[in-house]
Amino acid sequence: MNILLIDDDADCLDGLATVLEPAGHQCDLFTVPEQALEAYQQKQFDVVVTDMKMPGLSGIDVLKRVRTINTEARVIIATGYGDVETAIAALNYGAYAFFGKPIDFNDLMETLEKIECELKGQKKEKMELARLAIEYARLKQAYEDLLKLLKDRSEK
Repeated sequence: MNILLIDDDADCLDGLATVLEPAGHQCDLFTVPEQALEAYQQKQFDVVVTDMKMPGLSGIDVLKRVRTINTEARVIIATGYGDVETAIAALNYGAYAFFGKPIDFNDLMETLEKIECELKGQKKEKMELARLAIEYARLKQAYEDLLKLLKDRSEK
């Protein structure tokens, strides 16, 4: 999956990428949230993992902006300052998950696997809908051809 990682702590970003990339994920790392949002508009990401407290924009600010670009975006927020109110706010704004720091990498990997399964399911569903649309168009044409044939026969 393509993952956008945002944290003002470069060491934290490197640690996340060190875990995620060997698992087959492609990570783009940003220490400045505004730059990360610019990248989000230019490239398709499957998941955004963002820190909560950063200079400039908070994780919730990032979440809100990403969700205005893509309402289906999956955003995971991580924070070293976890409190229940912040977690509830993040989830109310549509965060996919909320992790305390240090992030439990097993929990993160499980969450990413769940997202990957959801994305595969959505892709399958879209392909099935496209197949059904083609089949519907073919059947509609056959029905119209049959009606024309019957009309031509009845006029003879």
